[in-house]
Amino acid sequence: MKHCKRKNNKKPFFRFVKSIVKIFKRKPKIINLNQDLEDGAIYLTNHCGAKGPTIYELYFPKLFRFWGTYEMCGNFKQRWKYLATIYFPNKKHFPKWFSKILATLVSPFIQMFYKGMQVIPTYPDGRLKTTFNTSFNEIEKNISLIIFPENSFDGYHDVLKEYFAGFYVFAKQYYKKKNKSLKIYNMYYSAKQNKIIIDKAVDFIDLQNSGKSDKQIAEDFKNRINELAKEYFSENK
Repeated sequence: MKHCKRKNNKKPFFRFVKSIVKIFKRKPKIINLNQDLEDGAIYLTNHCGAKGPTIYELYFPKLFRFWGTYEMCGNFKQRWKYLATIYFPNKKHFPKWFSKILATLVSPFIQMFYKGMQVIPTYPDGRLKTTFNTSFNEIEKNISLIIFPENSFDGYHDVLKEYFAGFYVFAKQYYKKKNKSLKIYNMYYSAKQNKIIIDKAVDFIDLQNSGKSDKQIAEDFKNRINELAKEYFSENK
């Protein structure tokens, strides 16, 4: 796969919004353990609430699309329900009454940002096939995927507790469909230090040949990035 610089393919209004947000969000320091970053690859990272996606959208140096939960890419009712009953109370730990008020206030506007970021919706059912097909097409155009595999049901943690294996299942299906082995990069964003660590890429075919289960591979990625986060972003660094 060839290498390409990130292109600004967003609509004018969204580019304007990003230029405003950049005033308040400093560019992070990127610690890259690779000689180069490949296009048309999978990039895994922690969510860090809304901070992670915002920083990557503003400053990640590759052309990419996010994976994001389908509720936030849906209609007003879906967005409101997700924000009011899951995101604000469970992930941000806001009181339920306040979560409902906040969801009502932000739901009309947040669609603009998700649409502007061109998020690929993910699903917990058979509709995941749509996610995969869209992602197959993006990878074929050398557009990478940024995926947040952490289980964040009870909030966002500095030490990640669990990674879901959807990213590996996707890489497996891509290999089966295209006979191409994707590179998978493991990343961690520290909001406190405003730094990103990018681990050395792992080739899908090497993971497949390891004989490990999907769940164990996801666990290995989670453990590895926790180790790097501790090494590079501990309090005494």
